[in-house]
Amino acid sequence: MSILLGTGSGSFGPQIIYSTGLFPLWIVAKDINGDNRLDLVTVNGYSSNVGVMLGIGNGDFTSQITYPTFANPSRVVVDDFDGDGCLDLVVISDTWPLMSVLPGTGNGGFRSQTIFPSDLTWSSIATGDFNNDGRLDIVVTCSSTVTPSIGILLGASNGSFGFQTSYLSGVTDVPYGVAIGDFSGDAQLDLVVTFYDLASVGVFLGTGNGSFGLPIMFSTGSDSRPFRVTVGDFNNDGRLDIAVTDNSAHNTMNILLNTCT
Repeated sequence: MSILLGTGSGSFGPQIIYSTGLFPLWIVAKDINGDNRLDLVTVNGYSSNVGVMLGIGNGDFTSQITYPTFANPSRVVVDDFDGDGCLDLVVISDTWPLMSVLPGTGNGGFRSQTIFPSDLTWSSIATGDFNNDGRLDIVVTCSSTVTPSIGILLGASNGSFGFQTSYLSGVTDVPYGVAIGDFSGDAQLDLVVTFYDLASVGVFLGTGNGSFGLPIMFSTGSDSRPFRVTVGDFNNDGRLDIAVTDNSAHNTMNILLNTCT
């Protein structure tokens, strides 16, 4: 894994390389131990663990401390799922129908995983409070051509999650990436999902009770293959926009500016 420190002028210094486990697939930056310094969590797919590197504060990080997961983990989200003020980990796999929760200790460490079986393997994951109960929920995508779905798992107070409620929404395509934001300005969390073969993204408007409406589809361009997605206000107009990577021969990234009034 490499870190390129920003210079403040829009450029970056030379890379600093850190050792990880085998086949690092995903990385998240969060302040895990509450020292106001960003730490890093990596998913080491072939090592079957997650690695935690604590930030020292000068752009350096400690060597990774690893925590076992099930085989072939692929994604992780970091947040306080049990409401104890400590950041926890939720890990999924696009190989096995499993999800694990590793409760945080608050000092940068994590307890042993609790594994929750699922009916599906999951490709992407994001977290937010979709039903406004003060507990974090999870959205996942299943990219299987046999059982494509978008699933919502509502959080419980003990850090576990309820049964998956699935949305396929009448879209006859496989969902891949997912991100969360309030795109309509109604203070409810919405979803944006990439649909690879349709060359489109779908925006699912949230109702505030944990359910979502039918998608509003937006093209990402002819022959594009939208894959991963993130959101942010890219033109400083106070509205969330969408950035999508194009996994086709175009080798491009698409920006969709929000026009909601």
